Amino acid sequence: MKEPWQKYLDLSVPRYTSYPSALFFGPMEPAPYRHALREIGPYEPVSLYIHVPFCQQLCWYCGCNMRVENRYERTRPYLDALKREIHQVAAALAGRGRTSQLHFGGGTPNFLHAEDLISILDEIENAFGLTDGTPIAIELDPRLSSAASITNLARIGVTRMSIGVQDFDPFVQAAINRIQSYELVHDCVAAMRTSGVGDISFDLLYGLPRQTEHTMRETLRKTLSLAPDRVSLFGYAHLPDRLRHQRLIDDAELPGRSERSALAELGADTLVSAGYRRIGFDHFALPHTAIANADAAGRLNRNFQGFTEDQARCVIGLGPSAISSVNGVHAQNEKSVDGYTRLLDEGHWATTRGIVSTPEQRLIGDWIHGLLCRHEACLAEYFNIAGREQSAMESLMDRLAPLQRDGLIQLSGDRLTIEPGARLLSRAIAAVFDPAVHNSGARLSPAV
Repeated sequence: MKEPWQKYLDLSVPRYTSYPSALFFGPMEPAPYRHALREIGPYEPVSLYIHVPFCQQLCWYCGCNMRVENRYERTRPYLDALKREIHQVAAALAGRGRTSQLHFGGGTPNFLHAEDLISILDEIENAFGLTDGTPIAIELDPRLSSAASITNLARIGVTRMSIGVQDFDPFVQAAINRIQSYELVHDCVAAMRTSGVGDISFDLLYGLPRQTEHTMRETLRKTLSLAPDRVSLFGYAHLPDRLRHQRLIDDAELPGRSERSALAELGADTLVSAGYRRIGFDHFALPHTAIANADAAGRLNRNFQGFTEDQARCVIGLGPSAISSVNGVHAQNEKSVDGYTRLLDEGHWATTRGIVSTPEQRLIGDWIHGLLCRHEACLAEYFNIAGREQSAMESLMDRLAPLQRDGLIQLSGDRLTIEPGARLLSRAIAAVFDPAVHNSGARLSPAV
């Protein structure tokens, strides 16, 4: 990565899986969400997300909403509450909407026993309906996977499996408390292929403690030897003040700014050279995949699961901390497992936080969505949304000037284009156009 670009890695900006970002959610009653559900069209595509909050072991890098659980019977209240929420939401929909995708995330979805996953699918089938062609995705911890369990998942209709690899180097794994061998992941992939799973995804992280260019090259070499259909390459976010367990990671072992940027660039360049298509700024996919085809056709979408080929703009999240986005209403469930189950046990909705977007915010969100998915956008369209006051236009151009000077973007008339090598920094570029970030007083100009 070019040296002038590296400072943008330090900016703390939203992920833009929704707009406004979850960073700006506040306390919210369930009523706006219930009303939004009733406004979904009869055949409107709806993406379902189910959050499974349990893990067998704490990974020190993790930023997900999860709870380490060593007694399986403690999952029962969650499972009962989840099924109540499924039917609660389905009653509000009253038959409207069409499930376009189902995604199990976590936590560790395969912490749940096969019979419980099947019971969840049965409830969804009864409440929302699933067709034989509905894609079903699940995130897997390979340490809890076996050939038999993978075969069972394929039999119940799971079509995409994502493995949390993070890094293959044992020294790095020890520093993040995530020990899993290459052989274990190899066997999981082999079982998936044997079971007919045609869409296998790996999650990799850069910026982890003890990572070097050598360890990253080895991780990438081993990844390519297994030929996953997709790879997500995320930057590790070290937030020990907010996530106490990250204090178990030695700050002194984290790569510095230049090393971190080199790792990110090495990962992207290696995957692209191996024939993967770069999707958005952190996904890579082989040309035959649905997401690569969607990107090539200009139909790439972005939601709470990241970049996706799923065209649904409505997402219904179920489970603790899950976020729904329905027609401009963003609603988040209670985060704690006990609080979530208690609300549903008492007959309430689990929604506790969120935001109702204004018409202007919805348009700005669509504009940022297009910028992140297509790497270019029309400034005139933005000004038509955000206003053409001279002072506002001048302020925006002042904020864009450092990006243009450093070569992250090109401006040609009203057309803004993100330089191909700067895609990793797309969120920092999008934040310049985010009134919520700008009005919050957040630092948008990187320290030189």
